[in-house]
Amino acid sequence: MRFPQHTDGEEQLRIRMEPLIDCIFLLIIFFLTTTAFIKLEQDLSINLPTMSSKLKVREPPARPIVVNVRCLPGGKAYYHVDNERITLPSLRVNLSRAKIRNKDQGVVIRGDRNVLWDHIAAVMACCAQVGITKVSATVEVQEQ
Repeated sequence: MRFPQHTDGEEQLRIRMEPLIDCIFLLIIFFLTTTAFIKLEQDLSINLPTMSSKLKVREPPARPIVVNVRCLPGGKAYYHVDNERITLPSLRVNLSRAKIRNKDQGVVIRGDRNVLWDHIAAVMACCAQVGITKVSATVEVQEQ
């Protein structure tokens, strides 16, 4: 942009408004045309068809109970459910309550690498005693 040189010592800068006005008009036209399309999509005078039979809505599956089996020195273990340390008898009570609430309750057992199999089998036995059949164990998959 060229600025005119004044010889009288006073510099006068003049801002041209025409390009700014052109941009604003273009924005206004853009917004007006896009809002017209949105109005067409919001037509609420639609008569929807009805069905004679009721739809059967299934409940989402229940979140499985995660039992963490952690190793203690001496070959012993302790159990965690929802970040609470728990014993086997209280685990059995919690599992029976969950089975009453939801007949398709599942259990995921996360056993520490150093835990004896007997402790994981004890959790499986608790599940079997209360009637929970969806029992799974997790392992860590190592990519090679």
